[in-house]
Amino acid sequence: MTEFPRPVRRSRRATGAAVVLALLAPLLAACGGIPYSGDVVTGSEVSQQDPGGTEYIVEGPAEGATAEEILRGFIAAFKSSGDYDVARQFLSSSFLDDWDPRESVLVHNGGSSIVPVSDTALDYVVTSATASVDSAGTYRQFAPAPATLHYEFVQEDGEWRISAAPGGIVLSQSSFENVFSENVLYFLDTGGAALVPDLRWFPAGTGVATRVVSALLAGPPPWLQGAATSSFPAGTQLSSPKRVAIDGTTAYVDLTSEALEASPLQRQRMRLQIESSLGLITSTVISVDGTELSIPDPGPGLPQPQLPVDNRPLILHDGSFGYYANGQISLIDGLSEQVAALAPDAATLASGGSAIAVLNAEGVWVVRREGDPALLDARAGLIAPTLDIYGYTWSVPAGSPTALRAFAFDGTAYDVTTALPPDARVAAIEVSRDGARLAILLATPAGPRLMVSAIMRDVNASNAPLGLGVPVVDASLDSGTAVDLAWMDETTVVTLSESGDDTLVLAHQVGGRRESLGSPDSGVQIVGGNGETGLRVLGEDGVVAARRPSGWQTTQITAEFIATQR
Repeated sequence: MTEFPRPVRRSRRATGAAVVLALLAPLLAACGGIPYSGDVVTGSEVSQQDPGGTEYIVEGPAEGATAEEILRGFIAAFKSSGDYDVARQFLSSSFLDDWDPRESVLVHNGGSSIVPVSDTALDYVVTSATASVDSAGTYRQFAPAPATLHYEFVQEDGEWRISAAPGGIVLSQSSFENVFSENVLYFLDTGGAALVPDLRWFPAGTGVATRVVSALLAGPPPWLQGAATSSFPAGTQLSSPKRVAIDGTTAYVDLTSEALEASPLQRQRMRLQIESSLGLITSTVISVDGTELSIPDPGPGLPQPQLPVDNRPLILHDGSFGYYANGQISLIDGLSEQVAALAPDAATLASGGSAIAVLNAEGVWVVRREGDPALLDARAGLIAPTLDIYGYTWSVPAGSPTALRAFAFDGTAYDVTTALPPDARVAAIEVSRDGARLAILLATPAGPRLMVSAIMRDVNASNAPLGLGVPVVDASLDSGTAVDLAWMDETTVVTLSESGDDTLVLAHQVGGRRESLGSPDSGVQIVGGNGETGLRVLGEDGVVAARRPSGWQTTQITAEFIATQR
């Protein structure tokens, strides 16, 4: 049995936060002098532009190499897979055990150079650092800024070696995309009803499965704590650092004795988390210190994978509300006529089609198959509502971002504690389909701002929302006007904004990067579906545009609005 290399899934989207980054290591005394010729100025440009899909072959230090050549070789070796064995060959014997390549990754997109500092020191300078990845695989993007990494050198047996260096590695953006892979870890929401994704980045190739399972055992990241949980008993670890093996589509995971404390349901969920997080795995054998753990067959208490929504747009067209296809509207039994009778301006269909949250001139309503529509929120200036998996309707006035509320079907209101800026206006809100995260698009004096936060719930009171956690995404968009947002998939939020006559759609990967998805002719609303090709934008003229591989394509569909499907 061997480690199974997880398939590389490219990151394409981003968040932004202003950061000025400088990485320095302690200066260590060393003997000898670094030979240079010419003026003591910046060294030659270090090219890091690599074609996509390249498999790198790196070499160790050459005999008689200068310190600058040693540094170049060391940085080039960061692109190799494995445990950075080649990179370690450039280190001095006294520093070999002190350098931790997995401490962090600094990602840059621009030029780089080597600058002499002293007879035994060099700086590696990048002009535009744009992101970092921490030891847990968490990606953070920030505003481009220069960064300096400091290296010290000594001579051993007449050869230059690195005696001090920052922890972690540095990669160009193109190299990062080739060397690292996206890995979606799955935790459970606090109510146990859904799998909650968390995007991580690990070096591709052998060892990925072990890193994925190790990250699962560490539990939810700080930003998800209180909104997500893990089924593994506290203290559970791999029985040894590499005790995850893959044979075909079966994973074999050996854990420490703490795993024996798990109940039968917990054991089912442990297996579910592993199989969901490892992607291509269809079965898992979990053992404890070599003895297979008894796990019941999956039962009805397990969270189900998120099912795709209907590919047909759900629209209001000429007074009829339903799914549009081939020039006709297909009504939803028990719901469509009630919704249309409210003269709606926006709507969100609950998962399973059991209820619809509706905005009209009077406020926010909930429409269910049984009973009459109920007015939940009659405050002035409300925006389009959103629904979550526990049946709560979320509503907020555009001009009062701190007045966010969630309403149960019976009308009970819960104030949701937030740290939203009071001087902003809310353009749009949407709960993720797993119910654990809320995306908010704000219009602020500085321009549009996207925030994504975990939802804290009261597990003792029907999972009622209590508040929002610290944002995992807090990104300022380019100048313009905030219009709308939607969840494109489980890890990506798309925003719609306007700047002059231009409409811009941006995709923001939660735990990844940002990418432009082009400019529809005009846009007043965006809704998600099943991935990127399920996106639709409603134009000012009422015409619906659909996302296609070649860009935005105008359809023959006209609508007053497009409803969100959960």
